[in-house]
Amino acid sequence: MSAAHKIRGLLRTAPRTQNLAILLSDMKGFTARTSRQTREENARMLALHDALLVPVVKGFGGHKVKSIGDALLVTFRSPTDSVLCAMAMQDRLATWNAKAQPADRIEVRITVSLGEVQVNSDDIAGDPVQLALRASLHADAGDVVLTESVYLAMNKSEVPTEPFPVREL
Repeated sequence: MSAAHKIRGLLRTAPRTQNLAILLSDMKGFTARTSRQTREENARMLALHDALLVPVVKGFGGHKVKSIGDALLVTFRSPTDSVLCAMAMQDRLATWNAKAQPADRIEVRITVSLGEVQVNSDDIAGDPVQLALRASLHADAGDVVLTESVYLAMNKSEVPTEPFPVREL
């Protein structure tokens, strides 16, 4: 078998990769809340979470990869759209929470990273996903935290930002 044949064979089996913006949304206090609620109440809370946020994601062209309990993992082709979506998600929840009873309020922290990920039929993997997870440790409820790569790639004229102390992730 020639080298050209070997290379072609490797290309067919290599995982597909894409350069994407990764949005990770995580609900504040989810574990504590679920321990105080019934399974039905937990299911209603997660359904409400998705009903409030998934339409916002779709409105900005995001692709919901999966839900992991209270977390949403979403991809975007545009880093600017991912940040605008994250801001709109926080706005949507602020509007909801202003009218909701305290027990029905939903608060999330959102992180956005950017880079090449392996794309499978129902999941993504790679450093940008791990970076979004690590960055979420520095986010509070109501925050949108961006990695440096997102900040450098986004259209800053469309997205108001404020300085955040640089942290090693």
